[in-house]
Amino acid sequence: MRFLLHVLLGLSLSLPVVVSAADDDQALKMLERMTEAAKTLTYEGVFAYQSGKNMQSIRIYHRADARGELERLISLNGAAREVIRSNDMVTCINPEGKQVNVSRRPLGRGFPSDLPRRLNSATPFYDVNLGETDRIAGRKAHELVITPVDDYRYGYRLWVDADTHLLLKSELVGSDGEVLETFTFSSINTDVHIPEHKFKSQMAGEEMTWHRSEPEKPLNTASQSQQHKWQPAWLPDGFSQVAYQTRLRANNGADVEQRVYSDGLSSVSVFIEKIRARHSHLHGGSHVGAINAFGTIMNAHFVTVVGEVPAQTVQKIGNSISFADLRQ
Repeated sequence: MRFLLHVLLGLSLSLPVVVSAADDDQALKMLERMTEAAKTLTYEGVFAYQSGKNMQSIRIYHRADARGELERLISLNGAAREVIRSNDMVTCINPEGKQVNVSRRPLGRGFPSDLPRRLNSATPFYDVNLGETDRIAGRKAHELVITPVDDYRYGYRLWVDADTHLLLKSELVGSDGEVLETFTFSSINTDVHIPEHKFKSQMAGEEMTWHRSEPEKPLNTASQSQQHKWQPAWLPDGFSQVAYQTRLRANNGADVEQRVYSDGLSSVSVFIEKIRARHSHLHGGSHVGAINAFGTIMNAHFVTVVGEVPAQTVQKIGNSISFADLRQ
C-alpha cells in the first residue's frame, strides 16, 4: 500500500562557483549531525508534502529513548491514513481500503527521520555543499545542496535546524533545476514530552486485514537460479540489488517478480510478469511527478522499470535487461 509519504527530499542546484575544502568538510559534518538528530530527537510537528498539484498535510510524533524510535504520522487532509513505526516495524493504516499493512522493512521514505540515514550511506555518489541561511517554521536553518555525480539520479536541497540539526525542509530537484517534490515543516516542537497514547492509532475498531512481511531470508539455490535468468547489463554507478521477491500477484493471477536496485538513497524496481491473454501493459515511458516508469516486452514477459529517478535512467536500465535460458 502506498501511503501519503513518498519521501525523498529535494534540492535545487544553486551551488557556488567555488567551494573550498573547508566548506566541504563543514557540510559533511552537518550531514552527520542531521543523521544523528533524526535518530535521537523527540519532537512533534506538522509538515506539508507537495508533489505536482497534490498537497498533503501530515502531523508527526517522534520519540527516541532507550527502547529505540517510535513514530506516528497522521494525514490531516484527504483520505484518513496513518503510519506507525516502532524501530523497524512499520504499520500503514488505510481505513477507506479496510486494510492495515505491517512490515519489518524500514519505512521506505519516512520524513524527516529516514532521509538523513539514506543520504549518509549514499554520499559517494553525491556532492554535499553548504548553501544559504534561511528561516523554516520560525527557526534558523542552514541549507545543504546535494548534487548527484551524474544525470541518472535526482539532487536535493535540505534545510537543517541550526540549533537541533533536525531536517526542517527538503526539495527534490531534477537535472533542469525543476523542484519535483517538497517537504517542509510549518510547525515543530523539539522541547516536548510525548505521552504514550499519542502513538496509538485513532482508527482502531475498523474491519481491517493485517498483512505481515518478515525480513527477507537468504535466497535458496532455486531462487538464485531463477534470479539470474533476468539481469540488467547496465546500472548507474553505485546501484546494486538490495531486494528480491516473488510474493506479488498481478490482477490477472500471474506471479510477478520484483528486484530492487539502490545506491542507498535513490532506488529502482524491476517487475517481470508473464504475458496473459487480453492483458494490457505499459509500453515505452510514463511518469507521475518524480516517479518515472518504462515498459517493454521480452521473451513473452512484461518488463517494467519504475523509480524515483530521471526518465533516462529507467529507460536505459529497461533496454539493458536480458534473459538467459539456463536450461540451454
